[in-house]
Amino acid sequence: MKKIRNLSMVCVFFIAIAGCSDNEWSAKESDVVSSKTIVFTDLEMDFHSAKIQKEVKPQKPQGYYPHYKEKEGYHYYVLTGTLKNLGKSTFNLKNIKVNGSNAKGLLPAKLVLINEIESYFWDEIGPNGSLQFYLFSIVKDDEKNPDYFHFYYDEDNKLEEEQVEFDYKLTYEIPKVFKK
Repeated sequence: MKKIRNLSMVCVFFIAIAGCSDNEWSAKESDVVSSKTIVFTDLEMDFHSAKIQKEVKPQKPQGYYPHYKEKEGYHYYVLTGTLKNLGKSTFNLKNIKVNGSNAKGLLPAKLVLINEIESYFWDEIGPNGSLQFYLFSIVKDDEKNPDYFHFYYDEDNKLEEEQVEFDYKLTYEIPKVFKK
């Protein structure tokens, strides 16, 4: 029973990330940045490294934990770093939509936080908090990794499930130092 539950959770996670690939969202205002540190809404992201991985999981998983499993013919392009909440209230990453892109088009992408003991993925960060993150995209093995990640969000930091229009779009042009 536990194997079925774990398998179903893996499927749900893959569907969640893969479901983003066809979305073309729009924003009233947009900006492009390319640096090792970016700031948008109440968040500061400091990028540390880039990796190619067959699966994405916490550094020190314990017991049952969410992860993005290996899929034949695909790999994950993963940027790692530290995310700081500069705001005065808890920020939920579910209030941001993200996708990647390369010359061929849009790629599904996901931003996850890693809890303090690096055993679990997290969606929220408290005021003035700082946590490690993974920003990743699933890519076919014979295709180019993303050149950009696009963050969509609203002024009020709230998101409706089927929302396709946003107040802001921040395009992160991946610096050459992180190209793989």
